Amino acid sequence: IDNPSVEDIQWSPTEGTVFATAECGGYVKIYDTRCAGRPMLTNKIHENSADVNVISWNPIISNLLASGCDDGLFSVWDLRNFQSTDAPPQPLARFTCHKKPITSLEWHPSDESMIVVSDEDATYIYDLSIEEDEEEDGKSPNTELDDGSIPPQLLFVHCGSQSTKEVHWHPKITS
Repeated sequence: IDNPSVEDIQWSPTEGTVFATAECGGYVKIYDTRCAGRPMLTNKIHENSADVNVISWNPIISNLLASGCDDGLFSVWDLRNFQSTDAPPQPLARFTCHKKPITSLEWHPSDESMIVVSDEDATYIYDLSIEEDEEEDGKSPNTELDDGSIPPQLLFVHCGSQSTKEVHWHPKITS
């Protein structure tokens, strides 16, 4: 894709000249306004070229970026490992339990491990500080759930909505 459309833009919470873009074709790019005309980092984060619909920069841990795709894939990336190389970067976490496009996601403003995610039909709250118990399920902690299983990090689901477009944390209620 020579001129992919930009689906979302998010400014860095700590660097006033840095922003990230979510683009069609599976790309996320990091720009610095001081270097006009070209991205500082470019990565195709989704091998199947699904559009990256939304991104969210963690306001507390500024090297964490979450992404949501057309294919329902929701991932968390460590930008320190987001170098432009031949191999695509590996996410810190990847959730494959969503079957509809991810339409919105946002990190909690005061809890670095909480994130709210929406698809077309529901809203979900995840706590990424929860880890799978290897002894309990017989899998490694980084195993993707492709069978529709509910990940242990999923804390809350609100179903029954139609065409959910955006989700946000209440600015006055921090928990």
